[in-house]
Amino acid sequence: MTVSFLTRIVSIVAAFAVTVAIVCFPRWIAVDMNTVPHGWLVCLLLGMSAAYVHGFGFVPENRYLKFFFSPIVAWPLMLLGAAMIISN
Repeated sequence: MTVSFLTRIVSIVAAFAVTVAIVCFPRWIAVDMNTVPHGWLVCLLLGMSAAYVHGFGFVPENRYLKFFFSPIVAWPLMLLGAAMIISN
């Protein structure tokens, strides 16, 4: 197994875990609509989306998009968003 294949697996599993957590346990994010941490939720969802793109193997030709859809960006965004949501 190559490193690229393993990072794709980690990306897809992490993105799926975030999806399941948000859909099945929305109270982890906020108890009502007025207390949703929108900034950190956006950070978490951007990381999740980038991890899905990387996990499914799409590689854009544009170098900026290639960087954005990499685990270098996706994983820290998911970690930061989740950490800040949990700490609130």
